[in-house]
Amino acid sequence: MDEKYRLIVEGAKDAIIIISEGLISYINPYGAQELGYSREEMIGNNFLDFVGESSKKTVEENYRRTLGEKQTFLYEADFQKKDGSLIPAEIRAQKVELDGKSADLVFIRDIRKRKKAEEVFHLQEERFHTVTENIPDVVARFDRDSRYVYINAAGEKVMGKSKEEIFWKTDEDLGVQREKAEAFKDAIGLVFEKKEKKTFYSETVVNGERKYFYTVLVPEFLKDGEVNSVLSITRDITEIRELDQVKSEFISITSHQLRSPLSVINWCALSLLRGEVGDVKEEQQEYLERIHESARKLIKVSDVFLNTTMLDLEMLVFNPRNIDIVTTGEETIREFEHIIKRKKIKFTKDYNNLSMIKFDPRILKIIFRGMISNALEYTPEGGTVELIIKKDNTGKYLLMEFGDDGCGVPQDDQKKIFTKFYRAEPARNIQSYGTGLDLYLIKSVLEKIGGSVEVVSPNPKFQRGVVFYIKIPLLEEKETIS
Repeated sequence: MDEKYRLIVEGAKDAIIIISEGLISYINPYGAQELGYSREEMIGNNFLDFVGESSKKTVEENYRRTLGEKQTFLYEADFQKKDGSLIPAEIRAQKVELDGKSADLVFIRDIRKRKKAEEVFHLQEERFHTVTENIPDVVARFDRDSRYVYINAAGEKVMGKSKEEIFWKTDEDLGVQREKAEAFKDAIGLVFEKKEKKTFYSETVVNGERKYFYTVLVPEFLKDGEVNSVLSITRDITEIRELDQVKSEFISITSHQLRSPLSVINWCALSLLRGEVGDVKEEQQEYLERIHESARKLIKVSDVFLNTTMLDLEMLVFNPRNIDIVTTGEETIREFEHIIKRKKIKFTKDYNNLSMIKFDPRILKIIFRGMISNALEYTPEGGTVELIIKKDNTGKYLLMEFGDDGCGVPQDDQKKIFTKFYRAEPARNIQSYGTGLDLYLIKSVLEKIGGSVEVVSPNPKFQRGVVFYIKIPLLEEKETIS
């Protein structure tokens, strides 16, 4: 044997055996060591003596197949070690010429680790199928071409097709509306690309009935970190959505019905406080102020609930028109004049010579009221509140800054404050009253029209408090928030 090849074979980490007329004429050190023998104990013996009893027939059949053939044969068999234990192995055999005679060159690879991994994988797949075949959610698996490689029983029921009809097809192949099929395909492609989970809502008609679904797409990884497939878990949320809609409609009706009598109470209390219907005694003044303040808070709650519900029901219409932003801002500030005076707040404004813009006045009022109300509520007596409004360099966006030197928002709460009903702990400590909806409503409205809101705390200017940066697109045409 050539010295170069001898060194390669002798140092190989697979068993390498040469068989002549059924007898072992060569085995490398690793092969003998793995079977627990010395090389001398194996050379000259029948190859089949080292094969497990259950695998001898397989080896004999494949050995006969190699006779006169020059191709490589690949199969699996068990080898028996000297201590009697078995090693599952992958065998690669082919005919070679050795010293002018025909012989068999056999490569044997220990596959115990692979077999163990296959057993674990098989067990996991069995558990996976046991769970997925018995849950009401639709579970499917997709390859890179968005083809179904698995779907559970719930999926068969929803799609009205068998596993066999669905397998290896895309949604478009299965007759799903092209626009929806392409949107789903894009979502799967994004999971493959970004290697991240993705969630979304969808609706479709099943057996003539409109259904709503919530879907989670989860990447399934190979050992090297690449995405092998995407697992889709889809839940029917039709009943939940319908209940939520009933709840939202109830809140909308209730809020609307409450606002009228509350406005009357507020107006009457204000008239009495101003002395418009006669003098008010000092002890009466205190009670009237409480009535007025309580009515004002309830009106605010009613407005926020009503606007939030309309947003959730997709009924909040966006109607841009030419409005004077300075007038709108000043009108809103005057609504809080009594709080500004009572708390001796220094309220500074800078409109940067802005005047007319094209925007929805109702949405602008929601933003002004929510931000100013929060700033005044959580700024201490004698504190400062700032409002700065300007256009960006392109003139396509309106930039608003609402800053204060109040209690601020802790770092951990800065993402949570924009979620429904959430209130940061410092805010709860200062004021037990609050809906936790103002910031949720403002962020939701802005996102639906292509705007944004960011929070920074502490406020860089005061080293305490908070500042909200709002970016609003100044669009010429937009009919509804969708």
